[in-house]
Amino acid sequence: MTETPKSREPKFEPARADILPVFSIPFLRGILDIDTELVTESARELISIISERNVGNTSRDYTTYFDEDIRTAMHEFEWYKEFSDRIKDTYISFISGTFEEPVDHLNRNDIHLFSWISRYEGHHQHEIHNHVHSHISGTWYIKTSPSTMPIRFYSPNIMSNFSHNAPDHPQSREDMPNIEFTGVAGVDSEMFVHPMDGEFLMWPSYIMHSVPPNYEETDDKYERISLSFNLKHRDIIDNNETGQDMSYGFFNDTDQR
Repeated sequence: MTETPKSREPKFEPARADILPVFSIPFLRGILDIDTELVTESARELISIISERNVGNTSRDYTTYFDEDIRTAMHEFEWYKEFSDRIKDTYISFISGTFEEPVDHLNRNDIHLFSWISRYEGHHQHEIHNHVHSHISGTWYIKTSPSTMPIRFYSPNIMSNFSHNAPDHPQSREDMPNIEFTGVAGVDSEMFVHPMDGEFLMWPSYIMHSVPPNYEETDDKYERISLSFNLKHRDIIDNNETGQDMSYGFFNDTDQR
């Protein structure tokens, strides 16, 4: 008869394994060495016009986004022309180097740059949103201070993170100064970037983000000036001559629809 082995104390024995940091989202962070004091003067000038047009409307009195005439007037500044060239070149470097997108068919004028200035004071904020009809979005920080509120990014995996019940602990990383995360190591739910003068960020346009208001008393008069932008480019279309060509211009004629 075979003797039954005696019971033993259970032992915790997970298999040896490594955590793989996969499906990461590339962000670009850098410095634009353009005279921010000159840009600050232009920004205040343009926003003052916006403020007069939108007295009492705190959702519109701080940004040129909604006023096309003021937004495009910015294009005539010499500093903006330099910004446009530099940011388009940076965009090309980013999408070709990171995503290996073909760009050799492009000129600078094939890249669409939509940009606007925002001047936040203490009560201003921007609710959570992302940017449609765009490939890469970004912000250049023109004037900041120690009390400047961060830009807050939300992980696109946040719903799947929820199912893991991961707590939102504050996290920091030595290689990412002035950035805070919430979540646990390897499972981020949010990222808070505290910008500096002259710094810019670029990210895929689908990423949700927001800017919280500043309700705290500060020693300095709260002012946060930024220039945000969306970028996309004319792409190559394959297999587009497979039938009889026709213009869809008739969609502008309501009588024909």
